Amino acid sequence: MKNILIVDDDEKIRRSLKRYLQRHEYNYAEAVNGQHAFKIMDDFIPDLILLDVMMPVMNGYEFCHALKNNIKYRNIFVIMLSAKARKEDKTHGLEFGADDYISKPFNPNELLERVKTGIEIAVAKRVANTDLLTGLFNRYYLNSTIYLEIEKCQRKKNDLSITILDIDNFTQINNAFDSEHGDAVLREVANLLLQYSRKTDSCVRWKDDKFITLLPMTAKEAAFTYAEKMRTIIESHSFSKVDHITVSGGVASLEKLEDNLFDQLNTALREAKTTGPNKIVVFN
Repeated sequence: MKNILIVDDDEKIRRSLKRYLQRHEYNYAEAVNGQHAFKIMDDFIPDLILLDVMMPVMNGYEFCHALKNNIKYRNIFVIMLSAKARKEDKTHGLEFGADDYISKPFNPNELLERVKTGIEIAVAKRVANTDLLTGLFNRYYLNSTIYLEIEKCQRKKNDLSITILDIDNFTQINNAFDSEHGDAVLREVANLLLQYSRKTDSCVRWKDDKFITLLPMTAKEAAFTYAEKMRTIIESHSFSKVDHITVSGGVASLEKLEDNLFDQLNTALREAKTTGPNKIVVFN
């Protein structure tokens, strides 16, 4: 069952939208403005958002812009619903990041068809960006996202850091047991990363037993603190299939336009593996 978030300050509109969605067995939640919607999304991650434009506190344009600039929510499909029906109004909505635009009053059948299509697109994007074993983002997602984050970081003059964690002696775990044990370890490490990372961070299964976390608005010192925290959490965690594991890791931060974060990260990781294990190294 797919999740839809209704964001509209008009109770009558919300009630009618809920009635249409209930008939087609969609899960739904409702918010009265953009600010309220972000609070709802702490617990309810939608596949699609039905978004009014004119609302108090945070209007639809402001909410959509903030949503699409958050890497966690970028692939949610947004349909703007508005009484503004001019061509320039629709263009304005799409410029702020909406994926579709429907004028009020709307035809319920047309709305439901476009909801169905939007959800199919959102699910396809999520599948393409997800590692099937761990549920984390995958390499494709990070490759397609990091340059957007770098550009945003430079434009807004924010910090941007990235960390990598590599499970020590992972090959020995697979050799001593079997791939099922190894897969279980990977899933548990992924769950720990999700549990102890911020909602604005992106946790990625980069390759085999390597995990990358993209940390927006995070300076090098704070990124090291995060990586060191994850190292100690993983070291002390009781895994279901093995007694315990350790990880080695690297940290890199964007300081100059020409910086290659992946090269810096790999350099730091090589030093950690060589001088470790069970160690975090910051690229300097």
